[in-house]
Order: sequence, then structure tokens, then C-alpha cells
Amino acid sequence: MLRHQSHRRLEASFIRRASTQPRPRSKRWRNAAIAVTAIGISGYTIDRTLYASGLRRSFRTGWNALCIAIDYKLHFNKDNIDGIAAMHERVARRIHHICTANGGLYIKLGQSIGIQAAILPKPYRDAFATIFDAAPQITYEEVEAVFKDQFGVLPTDAFEHFDHEALASASIAQVHRARTKDGKEVAVKVQKPAIRKQMEFDLFSYKALMWTYEKIFDIPAYFVADYVANQLRREVDFMEEARNAEKTAKFLDDEPSLKGRIVIPRVDWQWTSERVMTADFYKGCKLTDTQAIEDMHLKPKEIMDSVLDIFSAMTFKWGWIHCDPHPGNVLVRQNPDHAKRAQIVLIDHGLYIPLREEFREQYSEFWRSLFVMDMDTIERITKSWGVGDSSMMATATLLKPTRLSRKQPGKKTLQETRSEYEAQLNIKEKLKSMLENEQLIPRELIFLTRTMRMCQANNQRLGSPSNRINILAHWAAVGVESTSKLSHQSLREMGLRTYANEKLRLWRFRLALVVIDIGFLLTKVRQWSYGAVRGKQEGFEDLLARQVKDMAADTFGVEIDESAFTG
Repeated sequence: MLRHQSHRRLEASFIRRASTQPRPRSKRWRNAAIAVTAIGISGYTIDRTLYASGLRRSFRTGWNALCIAIDYKLHFNKDNIDGIAAMHERVARRIHHICTANGGLYIKLGQSIGIQAAILPKPYRDAFATIFDAAPQITYEEVEAVFKDQFGVLPTDAFEHFDHEALASASIAQVHRARTKDGKEVAVKVQKPAIRKQMEFDLFSYKALMWTYEKIFDIPAYFVADYVANQLRREVDFMEEARNAEKTAKFLDDEPSLKGRIVIPRVDWQWTSERVMTADFYKGCKLTDTQAIEDMHLKPKEIMDSVLDIFSAMTFKWGWIHCDPHPGNVLVRQNPDHAKRAQIVLIDHGLYIPLREEFREQYSEFWRSLFVMDMDTIERITKSWGVGDSSMMATATLLKPTRLSRKQPGKKTLQETRSEYEAQLNIKEKLKSMLENEQLIPRELIFLTRTMRMCQANNQRLGSPSNRINILAHWAAVGVESTSKLSHQSLREMGLRTYANEKLRLWRFRLALVVIDIGFLLTKVRQWSYGAVRGKQEGFEDLLARQVKDMAADTFGVEIDESAFTG
């Protein structure tokens, strides 16, 4: 009896212990979950603290890029023509989300898309319409931390006065107005603290995407990645920007025709470092603020002529180009020496492209050849640049429709015969044929073409007061003359025949410019007449824009939005 009771108690005790102890498998899962959670929290904390969320941002980019690639592969085909617009809308939303959620350099990427969004399908125009307002400000406490890290003192110790609110905020920095202790008004550009930590993650993601998309979609993309990445690295070094500003100011000092018309804010080196740049403050309106320009009683033509002159001199004479001439970086004010004259203040010197001497000579000669229809030279230069379609290259250079060979008679226009899917495939094939040898393509063309496009948009926004093509061509003639034998050889050294041929070559170019000037004047008369009769003004750039729009529809079967030409 006692033995039986003892056995029952022992059995009950064993059952209780067995029921209270977790099963080995459950315990392993619980421990694994705890470990994963701990690792996740630690990784998140390290990523956020040390890398400014660089890993998380890269994962977000990679995941969305994968979704975009799958979306295109599944839905961009001839059996889904009606669904292509919806696919573009999904993709545009994803790209916009990546840019705004990640911030920093991704905002700059989004703004680059925004500049050209009007030539993309309509969903991109809608998605990126507000991207230029998407750069948030950092707090004043963060500004103080960056400034103290660079100089060992607070902004209020360095300056007599320092505005806590930023004048403007961009993708990588924001600008504060301040007054030095000797009473000088200055602008202090402070880099956002996360930029340096995030940069290499962002550039790795960018290059990985370019490589992957080239492989998936069979379009030339990766060949520009290293060049663009290197330029962006230089843009976040404010010491480099300060040196760029001083170099441009030196070029201006040596150019009598531009002296007094353009000013570069002088750098204050005492308060300039890799992450902070201080320069003279100039009060002015942005280039396209037509109301402010009118209030100052300044002439849009004089303003735009000055802008085109300096960017043309940079391109054809100096070989040193400011590559971000959006209206906010080109300020207009009254000339302090002549109140009725305009003066341009050129700011934000972070992105410059030096042109190799060989490329500067070729680019100047290419412009000359286009005006005198020197087909042999046009073909020779485009081939040396790895470009297979000289007409497309000419159109991209002049930003006006240029057909160097006659259109085949009787050929139907693409908008009559091709669907949206077929038209976009045609663009892809045209791009591949144009970029015949991507290894030969001068990398300078990437930013140079973008800069010229922005100058065109600025001119159009002001009502096309300036003959953009003629001003650029005038400076191209200067570039040609600077490389001609006439510039460094005498008549005796050259011989009469060579001398005469060189002179004739330049005179033909100059004569072509006179013809262009006459055409521009006739267009202005037409513009005035059209406005007088119909109450609607159409400028020279508007006319070119309409022609480019028609050419795009005829050649590619795509409709370009009007805003593509107004910036």
C-alpha cells in the first residue's frame, strides 16, 4: 500500500516536471527568435548611428528596383499594350518613393529625372512635378554640430550674427545668412550631416542598378556610372567648390567682354572647409522671376545674353563648365555701378566639368561643321565619339530639329502605325544605334548636353529674348579660331594657299551666323505679329520646341509634353 502510494506520488511529480519544462524544439525556436530580434535591433542601431541608415536605404533601393524590373519583365510586352500606362504609373510612384524616402543624394537623382520628366511617359511628369520642393532642412542644432566639428567653435562665436533659419535647402546642404565681425554680409553653406556617411552606400546602389538594368533590359547605361559617381564625390567637397569658384572668377577677370556683367561671390577661406563654405552674400532674384526683373526695370534680353555668353565662353573657350545652371543658381540684380543695367551672380560651384583640350577643339569644330554643312567633318567627329546617328547628335547639340539626310518619301509617320509599346521599343533601338560604341563616347557630353538643355529652358522661360543658337555659335567660332593655324602661325609659315583656306573656312562660318541672325529677327517680327493679331506670344525657343516635338512624334512615335521645353 505504502509502496503503491509512493510510486503514484513519484509518477505525479515526474508528470508535473515534464509539463512545466519546454520541449527542446520550442526552446530552440524561442532562442532563435530572441537572437534574430537582438541582431536586428543591434544592426538597425549600428546602421542608423554609424552609417546614417545607409544599409536600410540601400535595401529599400534594391527591393524597389527588383520590383520595378519584375514589373517591366512581366507587363511590358505586346500582349499588354492597354496595361503599359498603368505599369509606368506604378514604376514612377516607386522611383519617387525611393527618392523622397531616402533623401540626400537621392533627391538630386529625383531632380535629374524631374528635369527630363516631360520627355518620359506622363506618369513620370505627374510623380516628379514637386520633387524640387522635396529637400527638407536640418535643424539648427545639427548645423551647429557640423560647424563645430569643422572649426571647433559655434557659428555664433565665429560671426557677429548667424540666422538660425536657412535661406534655402538643397539635396546635400543648406545656406544660412550671416554677418562677419567686420560687418560683411556672407552666405554660409553647411553640408547635411548624413551625406558623407551615406554617400558610398548610395553610389554603390546607383552603380549596381546601372549594371543590373543594362543586363536585364539590354540598354547602354553602366558606361556612365563611374564618371557620374566621381563627379558627385567631388561635389560634396566644399573645398573643391571654393577652388572652382575662384578659378571661374579668374577666367572672368581675363575676359573683358564679360567683366562687370557677371560676378562670382568671393570665398571667405577663414570659414571654409570640406563641409562648410562661406562666401560673399548677394541679394538678387532667381533668373526666371520675371516679375522681380520687371520691378527692377531690367531687360530680359540683356540678362539672358549675359547668361548665354558666360556658359558659351566656358564651353568653347575656357573648357571649364558650371554644370548646374538651374534658375536658383543664376541670380539677377541691378549692377551697382549702373542701376539700369543687369548683373548676373553665379552661385553653387560644386559641379564643374573640365573639358579635355582635344574634346573642346572637336566640339567647336562640330558646331562649325553643322552651320556650313561640312558633312565629312560631321561624320568624322560623330564616329570618333562612338555615335552612329549624326542627325540625332546634331539635334541633341543644337537643341533644334536637324536632319542631315532626306526623309524617305512615302514613309508613314510612326504615330500612325505604331503602338506605345512599339514606339518605346523603337526608342530603345534608336538609342542603341546612336550609342554605337559606348567606350568612345566622351564622358563630358553627359553633363554638357544637360547644361545646354537647361540654358535653353531658361531662355524660353524668359520669353526667348536671346538668339541662343547664334550666341553659342559665336563662341564656337572663337573656339575654332583659337585652335586654327591662324592663331599661332604667320602667313609665311602657312603659305598663301593654306592661309586662304583657313580664312575661307572661318568666313563661311561667320556668314552662316549672319544668316541665322536674320532668321532670328524674322522670327521676332513673326512673334510680334502673331501676338498682335491673336494676343499670344510665341518665341524662337517655342518654335524650336514645337519642331522638336513634331520630330519626336515623326521619328519615334512619342508625344513630348510642352513642359519639356520650359524647364
